[in-house]
This record gives sequence, C-alpha cells and structure tokens, in this order.
Amino acid sequence: MKASRRHKRIVSTVQKQVKAYFNNGQQARIYHGNTNSTRLAIKSLPAVDISKLDHIIELNTSERYVIVEPNVALDKLLKATLAADLMPPEVSEFPGITVGGAIQGGAGESSSFKYGCFHEGCLEYEIILGNGQKIDASTRKNSDLFYEISCGSLGIITLIKLRLIPTTKYIRLEYHRVDSFAAAHDLIMSKTKAKVDFIDGILFSKTNGLILVGYYDDKPQFPKASFHRFYDEWFYLHAEDIAKKHDFFVESIPIWDYLFRYDRGAFWIGRHGCDYLHLPFKRWVRVVFAPLCTTRRLYRFLHGAGLAQRYFVQDICMPEQAINRFLQFVDKNLGFYPLWLCPLKPDAKHALSPTNLKTKLVINVGIWHKLDVEYKQFLRSNRLLENKVKLLGGRKVLYAHSYFPEKDFWAIYTRPSYDKLRKKYHAAKTFRDVYQKTYVDRIYPEPVIAKGWYALIRQPFR
Repeated sequence: MKASRRHKRIVSTVQKQVKAYFNNGQQARIYHGNTNSTRLAIKSLPAVDISKLDHIIELNTSERYVIVEPNVALDKLLKATLAADLMPPEVSEFPGITVGGAIQGGAGESSSFKYGCFHEGCLEYEIILGNGQKIDASTRKNSDLFYEISCGSLGIITLIKLRLIPTTKYIRLEYHRVDSFAAAHDLIMSKTKAKVDFIDGILFSKTNGLILVGYYDDKPQFPKASFHRFYDEWFYLHAEDIAKKHDFFVESIPIWDYLFRYDRGAFWIGRHGCDYLHLPFKRWVRVVFAPLCTTRRLYRFLHGAGLAQRYFVQDICMPEQAINRFLQFVDKNLGFYPLWLCPLKPDAKHALSPTNLKTKLVINVGIWHKLDVEYKQFLRSNRLLENKVKLLGGRKVLYAHSYFPEKDFWAIYTRPSYDKLRKKYHAAKTFRDVYQKTYVDRIYPEPVIAKGWYALIRQPFR
C-alpha cells in the first residue's frame, strides 16, 4: 500500500505538469533519468520528470503478473520475479533497460520468436494523456491507444501490468556453427518450428557464425559457464572461441547469466571503446576494467563523450524471406562484423511495432560498429541502409538514429490512423510525434573525452 500511495502522489504531480504545458500550448519532452537510446535529448524543450517512477508495486505469483512503474530496470524486476521462479516472457539483454524503455523501444530478445517483443507481454497500462488526464488502456479498454502507443508520442506510461511465465534455474545452450547466410537462415527457420525456448545468432564473418539455441533446464547437465563475474570472458568472445573449436557444443548457464549474457562489453561495441581510449584489447584489460565495461557505464560514456555519431548502432527488422539479400547488402556495403541475428514473432496488432511486417517470421539484424568518419559520410551510410530497409520491406527499431526524410518515414508507417489518435488523446499539443522524436537533424557536439571518463566513474558500480 505504501508503494501505491507513493505512486499516486508522483503521478498527480506529473499530471499537473502535463496539464500546464497543454494549457500553455507548449510541447515537452519526457525525462526518464537514464536512457539506452543513442539519440541526444532535445534539452531546449521543457521536461516532464518521471524519473522517480521506479518501484515495483505488486507481484502476484498465483495469477502470474507484476505491476511496475516504467523506470524499473530489468535487473531489479528479475531479482523480484526470479525469487518466485517467474519472469517476463521476453527479457531484453541489458540489465539497465527499463520496463518503459523496453515497451517504447520495441525490445526483442531470444525468446521473441515465441512470445513477441517486450510490449506483447503487457496486459494493461496507466497512461497520462497530453491534457493531463489519466486513463487505463488494455485489449478491452482504450484498445486503440494500447496497441499503438509508441516512443512517448501519444501519452506517458506511468504504470504497467506485465504477464509472467514460469522459469528454471538454468538454460541449456546449444552452439551450432554455420558457414553461410543461407545456412544461418535455414537453421533459424527449422529451430523456430521445434520445441525450443530461445534462439539467436552471431555472424563473425560471411562464412563463420553460430546459431544459439536454448532450453529451460532445472539442473546443470553440461559444463557450466557464467558471464557476470569480473574475470568471466565477454560472451561473444566466449562464443567465438567455441566456434573455432566445435561445430556443435552444449553448456549449462544460470538463468541470470544467460538473460544478461551480452551485458559485459555491450555485445561487442565495448571493444571499440578500448580502441578509443587507447587500451589494448587483451584479456587482462577486460578483467581490470570489468566494472567499467557494463552497458550502463558504456551508455553513459557514449553520451558523456558525445560519441553517438561515431558509431553505427542500428537494429533492423527484416521479413525472413529477405534476410539473405539484406545480409549480402550489409556485407558488401558496410562490411561490419560481428552481426547479431534474432528471430521475432510478427506483430500485426501494434501499428508502430518494428515487427509489424508481412512475413511468417521477422529476423532482427543488430549492426553495431565503429564508423569514425566525417558527418556527411556517416549520414550517407545511414541513408544507404535506410533505403535498402525500405526497399526490402523492413523496419528499423526506433531507439536508434533515424535519418529518414519525413515522406519516406510515413511511407513505412500508417500516418492517418496515428494522427487520429494524436487528436483523440490530446497528444498533438504536448508531445512531439514519433517522427519528430526519432529523426536526427543535426551534428552532435564534438567528443570530449574528459566528460566521457567522468560519466564512467560517477555512476555507482553495479
């Protein structure tokens, strides 16, 4: 009850802020306190502060749901639910991602081929509209808003009811080596039709990759591996070493380590941070600097040093029938490796979802690499990718940089119905639309390495 009363007080303050901006005809941004987006905040706009909405309100183990505020980080949520042998159907790979961020950012992970993206596990939202009114939205109530809310452009989510499913103490993880894009595609397609619980993949080159297939398991029946201790190797390096030695390999991984296996090193983007700081990419460096190499700290460094436009960070959702052509394009025109593959369940209900594609299976491609070039070349590379995505019928995940011209953006998404919702729920006066929120229209400030170091060390270690 105490958490519930606290929630009501904070939400009342948020409502007053939003109503004041609405009455003054003034647009505002939403301040969360932290972010896993690569875009810089538009600080010229006044902010609605929801950073204190970071509590778990209720955990119902008998009916298998949890009610949480949007700024609850996934590691905090998992600590509570795993104690009851429960977890959300989809858990994004970084512990610092918040529940609200996972919803608005279209987060998907290795269970998403079965359950869909994170937002598809949500049962109900409490939302503050652009005029300050508070309403509930679900499949039965205000369902149009429930299915289309995205990127804070139709309202502010202040409370989430989230479905939970049973889990186990371990994941049995199979490493299957593949030698081509076609082999990776074929194995993903076959495994999504089998009785498996998790699927993702890493391509180290055009002819070398792994498809990773996981199963819930109560007991460790194979060699154990972990990835959260300071002396543990980064997961992708561990996997790459396995690919050099085995065509097939099996491990038992504690559930926590599996779900957040990519945290240390932020997949592999942390390697480029070592280059920028002139540190050798050696095992002893990764051990000594392990506390600084978590995704929370690396995101702080990225923003503190103003480096976002020196790194190519994009997640692209493609219909499975176009994935081979898209990977060939990336190989020829960008040449970035490793690449991450993650199969996702198509989502026809949520209009702005990155997986709202006409296909039997969506395959997300994570393209993350250093691109330290002049801004014009950086922009040219992003536009080249965006044109190919549009041509092949894909969608970008909108946490990242978007350089689409407005006409091209709305050719992918359905604007008339979205604009009707903006009007119906009083969003147009107070919140920027989804294009305005995701489009990057300027060069970011020059990197300042001292600010980056300060961003690294000022956050408590966790």
